[in-house]
Amino acid sequence: MATFRFDTRVEQDPDRVWAVLTDVSKIPQWFPAVQEAHFDGTHRHLRGPEGMTMKSLVVTKNDELRRFQYRFVQGMPLPIEFHLGTIDVLPDGAGSRVVYSQEILPEALAPIVEGAVSEGIAGIARYFTTHP
Repeated sequence: MATFRFDTRVEQDPDRVWAVLTDVSKIPQWFPAVQEAHFDGTHRHLRGPEGMTMKSLVVTKNDELRRFQYRFVQGMPLPIEFHLGTIDVLPDGAGSRVVYSQEILPEALAPIVEGAVSEGIAGIARYFTTHP
């Protein structure tokens, strides 16, 4: 199983960071590969470049821990055996630390997901720099 983790520090209150990152409609503002997003109560539906669509099941949304987890269930270029994405928002001094991790099988999907998450974590840092 491929596993990787990225993190960034932002100069914002953890509750504000949590509110932005768990608002599905805001994903296109911080995740470059997503152009449109909505939540149907169970799944996040994401549209990327050239009409690519992805669907993820929300597994955990724990407001107290500020932990969000999801599993992609449709839209990968190969069948998914296992996937778990986790976003944690932690207090860090006067700001927040955002930790974004992934576990995925088959490992052939790892470079695609790792590249996207790398862009996503950079997008989170940019978002909070431009939206103080």
